[in-house]
Amino acid sequence: MLFEIASATMFGGLAGLAFLKKSALVNDAEKIQKICYNCKLTVKENGDIKTIQLHRKEKHDWGTEYVYRIPLGLSFSDFEGKLDHIRDGLNNKKTYIDFKRFLQLNFETNLLTQIRDIFQTRSSVHQKDVELEFDGMLRVKVLCNDLPTNLLFDETMLDECSNWEIPLGQTRYGFITHDLEQGHITLAGATRKGKTVLLKLIISTVIHQNPEHVKLSLIDLKGGLAFTRFKNAKQVESVATDLESALEVLTKVKNEMKETEREFDQNGCEDIKEAGIRTRHIIVVDEAAQISPNIVTGKDKKEKAKQCEEALSEIARIGAGLGYRLIYCSQYPKAEVMNAQIKQNCDTVITYKLRDAVASRVVLDESGAESLPIPGRAIYKTPDGTQIVQTPFIDNDQIDKLIKPHIVIRPRKEQRESDIGERKTRRSDTFELTEM
Repeated sequence: MLFEIASATMFGGLAGLAFLKKSALVNDAEKIQKICYNCKLTVKENGDIKTIQLHRKEKHDWGTEYVYRIPLGLSFSDFEGKLDHIRDGLNNKKTYIDFKRFLQLNFETNLLTQIRDIFQTRSSVHQKDVELEFDGMLRVKVLCNDLPTNLLFDETMLDECSNWEIPLGQTRYGFITHDLEQGHITLAGATRKGKTVLLKLIISTVIHQNPEHVKLSLIDLKGGLAFTRFKNAKQVESVATDLESALEVLTKVKNEMKETEREFDQNGCEDIKEAGIRTRHIIVVDEAAQISPNIVTGKDKKEKAKQCEEALSEIARIGAGLGYRLIYCSQYPKAEVMNAQIKQNCDTVITYKLRDAVASRVVLDESGAESLPIPGRAIYKTPDGTQIVQTPFIDNDQIDKLIKPHIVIRPRKEQRESDIGERKTRRSDTFELTEM
């Protein structure tokens, strides 16, 4: 009996050792170095071939950061060009043996059967992501946390948000928020990939979190149904569903913005923070293609679209400092649709899966959005860097619960027209800029 136990245990240990040797490199630090060598990220010094050398590694909750010295003659961009090779090389092993199970062997039953089962039931390897940074040393971040494939909205997410932050979702680093004070946003994504859900989440959050200090102008040129449940919220100034009403809304916003600019100038204020004004006016344009003079047909429509685009360009150019936040969206981004001036003034880009790499480059200035795997998965790009995020799914019942306290009964059109003078002075949903 003792001989059988010793033999079986020795067999398990030898098999495990053989497997490790067969799998060649056993840690990511060695793999990264080998990948760089095989990708010709090397220099020749005094007849010797040199590549990166590990300086140190640091463990984190999200994975491990490896810090390497780069040999003279190579640049960070050389390694950026091989990022896909590094990522794929670290993920080329699909399953692994969990050797901890050898410590759980039951010596009262058949050991050979148990050992055979350990080798036959291998565990799946989590797919790792890789990010590169450079600060004089090459930093390779290997992110091991899995992203959720479906992230449901929960009101506790709002506890993570303060002021003008909205819950953006889960990254490999953890849960993150986005601060609308960072400026304008370009938002893109093909149909049913998550764009409209995120828009509804943003609108619901700002109404719930800042009910007395937010104004909303919503332009949905796909028919307006996505914003139907918000139209009676007292924070919503206007909902436009066609080119003509969109022009009216944008003209109104533009004139309001100009008046705010004059007031700031008279009071010697540089921006809205110096003025001490808490109100923010958020303008959402969902479907840029329908507002582009390069896309619409007909002389009259082209002229209206041109005026809309000019107004949006001005909002994007000077609106941020005056308290205006533009969210500029498109399902099918093309160069002729995404106005260059508007895009350049949007510091934040959020994009879901797009049709192809061309559309991705229009939005992100790089490919990648065409490869996003599932609905809700997005690329989040700010001046501080780029992350992959799984954004929350919020259903209509949750939206209604958040905004219900702010819904008002609006008078019918004929009543508004007959009592317009009184309405200007007593209208309950009028916003005034209030100073802190």
